[in-house]
Amino acid sequence: MRLESERYFRYFTHIKPVVKLPIVRTYGTAIFTILVMIVFILFAIKPTIETIVVLQKKLENANQILDQLKKKATDLTLGKQNYENLNPNIKTRIQTAIPDTVELKSLIQTLELMASKNEASISALQVQPLVLEVKKEDTIGTLGEIEFTFNIENSYPRLVSLLQELNTSVRLISIDSLNISKVGEGEGLIMSLSGKAYFIK
Repeated sequence: MRLESERYFRYFTHIKPVVKLPIVRTYGTAIFTILVMIVFILFAIKPTIETIVVLQKKLENANQILDQLKKKATDLTLGKQNYENLNPNIKTRIQTAIPDTVELKSLIQTLELMASKNEASISALQVQPLVLEVKKEDTIGTLGEIEFTFNIENSYPRLVSLLQELNTSVRLISIDSLNISKVGEGEGLIMSLSGKAYFIK
C-alpha cells in the first residue's frame, strides 16, 4: 500500500509542474476538448465510411452486371436479326436438324432408313425415358436431348457407311459411345452405339 502511494506521489510530483505551466493552463482545456472531439468523431465516422466503401463496391458490381446484361441483350438482338436474314432453305435445315418438338417418330424412321439403306439388321433400338413439358408461350426455349441406344449388325464397310450417314443426317445426332464386336465366324459385326438427338423444349 505504501509503495503504491509513493509511486502515485512520484507521478504527481512530475505532472504538477507541467500542469502549472502558463501554456498548459491557457490552452490545456481547449487541446483536451479538441482531442476528445477528434476521438469521438473518428469512432462516429468510421462505420459510416465503411458503409460508404461497401456501397460503392456493390454499386461497381451492379454496374458491371448491368453492362454484361446490356451486351447480352445487344448480342441477342443481333443474333435474331442475323437469323431472320438467313436464306429460307438454311432456316428449314436448322429447324429440321433441331426441331421445336421431340419428333421421336421421325428420329426412329431416320435410324431405320439408314440401317435399311446399308442393308444392316437392327438388333435393338431403345430410347431412354423422356419427361415432356408443356411449352410456354413467349419464352426462349432450351436445348433438350433424346438419348438412345442403337444396335445394328453387318459387315465393317457397311457399318462405316452408316456412321458417315449418321454424321451427315438431317437430324442433328451426336454419338457418345461406340462399340464394335465380332459375331461368330465370318465378316459379321455388331455395332452398339449410344447417342443423342436434340430438340428445342
